[in-house]
Amino acid sequence: MKFLPNFFFFFLKKHILFGMIVIITASLHSQEYNQQLELSVSNDKFVDRDQYYTSGVYITYKKVKKNNFFSKNTKDKLQYALTLGNEIYTPKNIQSVNVNDFDRPYAGWSYAKYELATIKKKSVFVLASEVGITGKESLSGDLQTWYHNFFGIDSSPPWTEEIAFKILFNIKAVYILNWQLNTRNVLDYKIATSLGTKDIFIENDIRYVFGKFNDLKNTSRIKAIDINGINEFYGYASIGYKYVAHNALIHGSLFKNEVLFTTPIENHILKLEIGGVVKVKRSTFKLVYNYNSKETLLATSHAYGTIGYAINF
Repeated sequence: MKFLPNFFFFFLKKHILFGMIVIITASLHSQEYNQQLELSVSNDKFVDRDQYYTSGVYITYKKVKKNNFFSKNTKDKLQYALTLGNEIYTPKNIQSVNVNDFDRPYAGWSYAKYELATIKKKSVFVLASEVGITGKESLSGDLQTWYHNFFGIDSSPPWTEEIAFKILFNIKAVYILNWQLNTRNVLDYKIATSLGTKDIFIENDIRYVFGKFNDLKNTSRIKAIDINGINEFYGYASIGYKYVAHNALIHGSLFKNEVLFTTPIENHILKLEIGGVVKVKRSTFKLVYNYNSKETLLATSHAYGTIGYAINF
C-alpha cells in the first residue's frame, strides 16, 4: 500500500505545480506595462518622392518612472525615453554632381536623444537633450546608397559636398495642453522649442483627434505608455507653424563659415499632419502623412509618410 502515499504526494506536487503556473500566468497577464519599445520609419518614397527629408529611422525605448521629481502631485506620471535615430536629407536633383543644380545640401544626422516627460491630467511637459554627428561619419550616405541598391530604387545619389562632420547638440522643450471636447473628440495645443548648435526654432500647432482613445496619461497620441493595455482606434489632423532661426543641416555651422556648399534657410515653415493609430492591447500601429512648406529659399514644399510600431511590456 506504499503506492498510495507516493501517489498522493505525486498528485499533490502535480497540482501545486499546476496551480503555481496558473498564478504566475495570471499575474503576468494582469501586471501593468511600464516599458515600451518603438520603431518608426519615415520616407518620402511612401508618397512617391525622393528629395529633401528623404528618410528617417528611429528606435525608442521608454519607461515609466516610479518617483516623479518633476511634480509634487503623486498622481502625475513621469516617463523617460531614449531614442537612437538617423536622418537623410538630399537636394531635389539627385542626378547631378554640380552644386549649381542643388536647392539644399546633402546632409546626414545620426544622434541619440534622452527625454523626460511629466504627464498631468490635462497637460504634458517634455524636456529633452540630444547629441549627434553629421558628415560621412553619420553613415547616412552609405545607408541611402545601400537601400537604393538593395531595393532597386533609381540610381544612388552622389552625395556631392555634403554637410561636413560636426558634433552637434540641442536642448528641447515641449508643452502640450489638452482640451477634452467629449469622450470621442479632443483638441491638443502644442508649443515646442529647440536651442543648440544644430537647431534653433520655435513651433506651435493645434491637433484635432477623433475616435476611441485613452485618458491623457495613458494615450499613444502623446506617446505615453498605456500601463493597462486598453485598446485605441483614432484619427487626427494637425496644422502648425514653425519659425526657424538656425538649421545646421542646411546652412552649416553656427560659428564659422563653411568651405562646402550650403544654402540659406527659409525662416517660416507651415506644417500639416494627418494620421491614424490602432492600438490592440500591448501593440500600437501608426500611419501618418506629413507635409511642410519649403525649408530653403530655392526649394519647394515636401511630403513624406511615416509608419510605426510599438510594443509595451
